[in-house]
Amino acid sequence: MPEEHDADLVMQSLLLDEIGQSVIGVDAQWRVTYWNRASERLYGFSASEVIGAKVAHLGMLARGTSEAETREIQERIANGGDWSGELWIHHRGGREFPVHATISPVHGRHTTPVAVVAISKDITDRKHNEAVLRRFSAMVESSGDAIVSADMTGTITSWNPGAARMFGWSAREAVGQSYRSLTTRDAEDFAAEVRASVASGRFVTGLEVRWGCKNGSVIDVELTVSPVYGPGGEQAGVSVIARDITEIQRLRAAAAVEREKLLAAQEMAHVGSVEHTDTGETWHSEEFGRIFGLEPGQVASRELMLELTHPEDRDLVQRVWLGLEEGTGFADFEYRIVRADGQQRWLHSRIRNVELEEGKPGRFLDTVLDITDRKQAEQILEWRARHDALTGLPNRYVITEVLQGLLDRDSRAVVMFVDVDRFKLINDGIGHGAGDTILVLLGERLQAFVRNGDTVGRFGGDEFVIVCENLTLRGARTLAERIRQSTRRPFEVNGRKIYLNLSVGIALAGADDTAESMLQGADAAMYRAKSAGGDSSVVYDVLMAGRATGRLDLESDLRHALERGEFSLDYQPIIHVSDGRTVGFEALLRWHHPDHGLIAPDTFIPIAEETGLIVPIGTWVLREAFRQVQLWRSQLKGAENLSAAVNISGRQFLAPKFTDIVEAAIRAAGIDPGAVNLEITETVLMDQPDLPKETLQRLHSLGVGLSIDDFGTGYSSLSYLRWLSARTLKIDRTFVEELGRGPHGATIIELVLGMAESLSLDVVAEGVETPEQLAELCRLGIPHAQGYYWSRPMPPERIPAWLETPLPSPELESGVAGVH
Repeated sequence: MPEEHDADLVMQSLLLDEIGQSVIGVDAQWRVTYWNRASERLYGFSASEVIGAKVAHLGMLARGTSEAETREIQERIANGGDWSGELWIHHRGGREFPVHATISPVHGRHTTPVAVVAISKDITDRKHNEAVLRRFSAMVESSGDAIVSADMTGTITSWNPGAARMFGWSAREAVGQSYRSLTTRDAEDFAAEVRASVASGRFVTGLEVRWGCKNGSVIDVELTVSPVYGPGGEQAGVSVIARDITEIQRLRAAAAVEREKLLAAQEMAHVGSVEHTDTGETWHSEEFGRIFGLEPGQVASRELMLELTHPEDRDLVQRVWLGLEEGTGFADFEYRIVRADGQQRWLHSRIRNVELEEGKPGRFLDTVLDITDRKQAEQILEWRARHDALTGLPNRYVITEVLQGLLDRDSRAVVMFVDVDRFKLINDGIGHGAGDTILVLLGERLQAFVRNGDTVGRFGGDEFVIVCENLTLRGARTLAERIRQSTRRPFEVNGRKIYLNLSVGIALAGADDTAESMLQGADAAMYRAKSAGGDSSVVYDVLMAGRATGRLDLESDLRHALERGEFSLDYQPIIHVSDGRTVGFEALLRWHHPDHGLIAPDTFIPIAEETGLIVPIGTWVLREAFRQVQLWRSQLKGAENLSAAVNISGRQFLAPKFTDIVEAAIRAAGIDPGAVNLEITETVLMDQPDLPKETLQRLHSLGVGLSIDDFGTGYSSLSYLRWLSARTLKIDRTFVEELGRGPHGATIIELVLGMAESLSLDVVAEGVETPEQLAELCRLGIPHAQGYYWSRPMPPERIPAWLETPLPSPELESGVAGVH
């Protein structure tokens, strides 16, 4: 009977109500006929509000519920079936939540449905727990840590991807195996330690062990071990989270080393601290007491600290403390103290206050670092930055500062540049150590000879600078002469007496002069004194500036002359004196400047030597001279035995690969090495007494001849000439000029000829210009000569015609020189 059926529904509803499940009854038109208390709580509507209302009108289904889902429920019920599933519900108060609902038709005595009942339960908590579980599962799967579970026997029961990455075994390989395959410690000891920790239900954290990997390596891991319990509350196993701390352990070890270094540094750094309170209480560390020189038990009061502060720094310290008391908050400053034992120390203090009440400092914490050593080092560095390291004299910076100060005061400033003549020869002769000693002694002697108030400095090398105040031109010349005369007394070094000659450049201040312009002027004047032979003084004039500027311009142009093809060679014939034959040519370099025309060799060769450009230029000269002379040897009749003479500078000769350069030039030209003579002046040889023996031997083995140019102007000895393996001596033109004027020239030439004969050397006389000179050379038996008497240096295109024109022998000449 329907009444009995409804009574059953009510009874079931009441039972469900007790367990918090909603029961809703509807009729065939889906109008609410029953609404229990759980429904009121779940949906927010009272029974009186919904009885008789259609379910669709209550808006209980959330907006996300599709029409297809609603139609499915209605069709299932209409066909006499049940529907069960999850729905999202819209509470009257506006929130949405999930429910699990079962909707069933209620049958009467007949099979036709007469009502529908919907039973639902809020599953928000379940959904939340499921989401938490999903997130936890995802975290476990994606974790970089290894998460492993094992049962009470130690058999691995779970193994996440992090464990696979960390240890190398896949989950399939690891699960079912004993954890003993991982640990490198004694298994029983490890198990006992873990069991003892987790048996009481406690977590074990920070357990550091070393576990092995599949590839045989061992890594450091940190374990977090927690007990796992079964359904009955009994311990079923453990869960382990393992984190790879191999890199952390390495960093810890490195940090430990650094920490030890830091502790040692702090101990050596003498850092102390003191604390003052607003109540007058004071505490200080032992190191602080040591820094201030306090007695044991002595209180480091602010009054005592101020008393120990250097008198010049007390105002600074008082201002700092006043600012801190007014709420500055922090102070960082340096000051000096004078300890009771009289020792002065530099301190670096960092003070901060700690507020007890708002805006009111209650404690002052002062950390003090003894920086005395640093300050002394700074003073030394500052001194070194302003003084020459060797002599202790002021350097360029101080000299410029002093000079500019005199100029600013219009004090009739005078600058002198003092340079030692031929100091390189002294250095090479007695050694650089002794040379440094001479420079120190010279600096002391200069200081002794200048006036009080004058400043003596050193710019480097053998250059000294003297800055004078209120000095006239006459006074400057007198002082320069005194300075030069000061070195007439020898310097005694290592038992030897060394005499020095000085070149002095003088510059007097002009109306528009600066310190830099005066220094440049004195430098230019000094170089003028040196170029005039040295051992003299020169006063700067404006013309020197023009010459210096012109020299700089020439140097700049010289750097590009080779690549621009501005060089050429002229050739002066070398004559066989007895029969007038041309036996060779000396190649002479010429520079055709695009603006200034032909530049004299004695103008640009010194620049090339000073700048090092002589090496690439000299290489070109060797290649071009050998090529040209070999061309004549191979193409002109009677020229097959011509020799090629090329001048070589000392800098070229000392170049690291000079012999390679010579050999390459010979090979490129195809010339016989025996036809090559390299000429180097005797004075250069004397300035370079330690010529590379390997270079000389290599040239000799190549068959290349070495000619000593300008012979007689130096002090070569027979043994030195023999050591050089020279082939030719070229008598300097100054001795040839004396021929016919007196006996002196002939005597020197006879001596040179005798020296050459004893060493089997050839002899060439240079600078022959008159028949008388030629006749005297013939009388003396000189075999070869060259000079204007026969020809000036000629461009290469004139040489073929020259060789075709025979020269008369001296015996056939009537005494009148031929002009060629």
